[in-house]
Amino acid sequence: MNQFICQENVITFDNTVAYEFSNTVSSLSIYILPILALTGNTLTLLVIFTNSHLNRSSFAVYVKCLAISDTSVLVFKFLSYQNKTSKHFYFPSFCTILIFFTEASVLLSIWTIVAITIERTFVVLLPLHQKKFVSAYRARMTILILTSIILIFSARVLIIPIDQSENVGLRCRSKTDWILYRKKNMTITEFGYCYIPLTIVIIGNLLTSCTVKRAFLRRHALIETRNFQQKRQVKCHENQLTLMLLIVTLVFIVDFVPFTIMNIIARWGLPFNLCFTGKAFEIYTVVRSLCELLKDLNFCTNFVIYCLSGRRFRYAFYSLYKCHRHQLSLNSDQKRIPTYNTVKTDLQQKSGNSSTKANVKEAEL
Repeated sequence: MNQFICQENVITFDNTVAYEFSNTVSSLSIYILPILALTGNTLTLLVIFTNSHLNRSSFAVYVKCLAISDTSVLVFKFLSYQNKTSKHFYFPSFCTILIFFTEASVLLSIWTIVAITIERTFVVLLPLHQKKFVSAYRARMTILILTSIILIFSARVLIIPIDQSENVGLRCRSKTDWILYRKKNMTITEFGYCYIPLTIVIIGNLLTSCTVKRAFLRRHALIETRNFQQKRQVKCHENQLTLMLLIVTLVFIVDFVPFTIMNIIARWGLPFNLCFTGKAFEIYTVVRSLCELLKDLNFCTNFVIYCLSGRRFRYAFYSLYKCHRHQLSLNSDQKRIPTYNTVKTDLQQKSGNSSTKANVKEAEL
């Protein structure tokens, strides 16, 4: 960024309000968001695994993959930050491993969104082949192939040697002769999780939005058969899933577009050969920190999106909650109400005590 600053030697950024604000937002992202991700994604997995109808669909495969990968992104980010800054939690060998798993988790989460977009676009554009595209087996194979490719793709960071310095400012930095290689890797990663998938998701959602009415009319004409009611139920179910997953991908676009714009500015500078003044650079820093927070929110808000946009998922969550409350009430009732044997034993003890007292009185007389 220094080459895009108008007066580089005038800016003293370390003590500004923008710098403090950026650190505060970064701390919020590191410490609070992993807790939200663990809570929301754990509830998502519980709802999916306890509902047999949802668990058998391709939707469940993608949602489970998203829940695991989203949680992993924020947890590994937290561990990586602790490994770089903590006085007690520092292992040089963990630096490369945490970078590898963080990158793999981010790529898996984002490319799962891409897979969802492509599948739902084909469902809308080609309703005759809906069963061919929408199946749990195909979704599992897609996730398996994606995971294998991403692990192989991310393994290139494992060969970067890390400086073994104990100094907090120098931890987890690559050695001097590998800095250029690491910068190239960062550029490749940026295209892999930012520019390419975002372009695919935007194009897929545009195609889906532009053709959904025509696809609906075509599908309505195709389901006028003797099995109308059964196919109508399947159609409504698929429409609900398409709407919910479409909202998930739209939220992904909203979360990642500002972050992508900030990355473009950081890499290529402002348009028309403009440069940053001191005040403009502080504003850019504040906006960039907010965009990064918005990007990280994408990994912990899917549960809320499922509840708001998915009727079946919402009902499944309510039924799980009611079942849990009912189980708790039964357990509390069992603890409050004594059993027959307990009552019988208490009565025997009371009668025994009364007879003993009577015998004692007779002996005294």
